[in-house]
Amino acid sequence: MLVILSLLLKLAGVAFLCIAGLGVVRLSDPFQRMHAATKAGTLGAGLVILGTIVAQGATDATIIGVLTIVFLLLTVPVAGHLLGRAAYVSGAKLSLRGGNALDGVLERSTRPLDERMGWLPVEAPATQEAAPSIIARQRRPQIVSLPQLEAVRFAVIDGHVEPVAARALAIAAQNRAELSAHVVIDTHAIDTAEDPAQMRRLIRERAGKAIHTLRGLKGADSALNYDEGDPEHLLACERMGEVLLVLPCEGWFHHQVDGRRNLTTWEPDGLLRLPGVHRGPVLFAGTRSGTETLVVRDCGEDHLAALVEWALLAGLWSVTRIVHVADTGLDGRPVEEIARRFGCTYESRSALEDDCAIPHDLANAVVVLGRTPRPLRTNWFGAHWRARIAPGMTGDVLVMEAPQRETGA
Repeated sequence: MLVILSLLLKLAGVAFLCIAGLGVVRLSDPFQRMHAATKAGTLGAGLVILGTIVAQGATDATIIGVLTIVFLLLTVPVAGHLLGRAAYVSGAKLSLRGGNALDGVLERSTRPLDERMGWLPVEAPATQEAAPSIIARQRRPQIVSLPQLEAVRFAVIDGHVEPVAARALAIAAQNRAELSAHVVIDTHAIDTAEDPAQMRRLIRERAGKAIHTLRGLKGADSALNYDEGDPEHLLACERMGEVLLVLPCEGWFHHQVDGRRNLTTWEPDGLLRLPGVHRGPVLFAGTRSGTETLVVRDCGEDHLAALVEWALLAGLWSVTRIVHVADTGLDGRPVEEIARRFGCTYESRSALEDDCAIPHDLANAVVVLGRTPRPLRTNWFGAHWRARIAPGMTGDVLVMEAPQRETGA
C-alpha cells in the first residue's frame, strides 16, 4: 500500500513539474512564467520528496525530506518575489488585462532590459529567409551610394570636448559643411537621482564647463544647441548620409555626474544606441585619426561598401591602405573596387571572431562598421567597447546601422 501511495505522490509531483516547465516556455511575460516556476514547481518538487519519504520510511530519510520541503517553502517564494521585482523595475513587458497596481508605487524603466542591452534580434524582411545561405549573404548592395555630406553635428560632453570638436571642425571645414554643436542634459539622470534638484544643478554646471571649454577652442564658432530631455530623441536624424554625427568613445549626457537613487536600474550608458536613431554615419572620435590604414569589418551588411565610399569622398582620413576583414563566404569585390578607384592598396583577411572583431595588429587603424558592436554598452564586464573590436584600439570608428527599407504598397 505504501509503495502505491509513494508512486502516486511521485507521479503527481512529476506532473506538476511538467506543468511548471510548460508554463515557463509558453506563458507570455516574466511574471506569469515566475508564477509557473515557483508555485507549480515547488508543489511538484514537494510531492516528489514526500513520495520518497513514504517509500523510504526511515527516520533519517523523513527528517531530511521534511527539512528539504521546509527549505523550499521558505526560499522559493522569496526568490520568486525578488525575481519579479527585478523584472518589473528593469522594464520587462507586461501582459495585463487590467491596470498596473504598481504604477507610481515602484520605479520602473521605460525600456525593457533586452532592448537597452541590444539583445533583441533584428527582424528579417518578409522576403528574406530567416537564416540566409552564404550565397544570399553575398548580395551587394541595396543602396548604390550615400548623399553628399552637408552637415556635421557633434556632442559636447564634459571631459570629452576637445577631441570631438577638433574632428568635427576639421571635417566640416574640409567639406564646407554646416557645423553645429549639441549640449544635451539627459533628464533620465535627473529623474533617477536621490536629489533631482541638486542633480539638475550639478549637471548644468558640468554642461556649462563643457561649453566654456568649447568656446576656448580656435574656430569653434559653430551654432550651439542646448536641450534637456532624452538624447536619443533629441539627436535623432533621418537624413541618411547628409549629416555626420561625431561622438566621443565614452561618456554620456549626464556629464559624468553620479547621484543615482538606490535600486534604480537606469544606467547613464546610451552612447552606442545613438547610431540606431541617427540614421546616417556616426563617427566615434579616437585619440589617433591620422593613420594610413582603413579597416573595413564586413559582417555581410549591404550598405557597407557605400559607407566606405562615402567616408573616402568626405575625406575623413587620408588612407593609402584598405584592409577588408570579412566573414567567410562574403564577396570582397565591391570594397576592392573602391580601393582601386581611390588609389589605395587592398588586402583581404578572414575574420577570426564573430561580431565586429578585427586582427589585433590593426588596433591603430581606423575602422568602418556596418553595425554597432553588441551589446550596446560602452563597458561590458569591465572591458571598453572598442576592446571588443581590437584590444588597445586608438583610431576612429565609423558606424552606420542598416538603412530601413521602404516597403511598397
